[in-house]
Amino acid sequence: MVEVKQSLVHGKGVFATRNIRKGELLATCDMALIHVNENLPEVLATLQFPWIEEYDAICISDVGSFFNHSNEPTAEVSKRDFENLIQTFVAKTDIEKGTEITIYYNDAFQEFVSK
Repeated sequence: MVEVKQSLVHGKGVFATRNIRKGELLATCDMALIHVNENLPEVLATLQFPWIEEYDAICISDVGSFFNHSNEPTAEVSKRDFENLIQTFVAKTDIEKGTEITIYYNDAFQEFVSK
């Protein structure tokens, strides 16, 4: 349903290998906790997702680490399982085969890329 390949947006991205309907499951990703005060290298810091007050989390499953940002995303996080450290992504819109699938990172990131 999805694959990781070179992106015109940035580096690698997630692409639809078939037409995907709004609400369809895209990926279930294992997460690793990182303390919010941890000073990570940029390559890892860009993979962080807000998790709980004291910890952020990084996708350690292939697909979840490669969704690029868009202010008009086609996917979103639908569920975060705090006990089992799993994050689920679903299609926010219908997505055509071959299209890059994007998520909205957060308002701070949007401000950063808009400068």
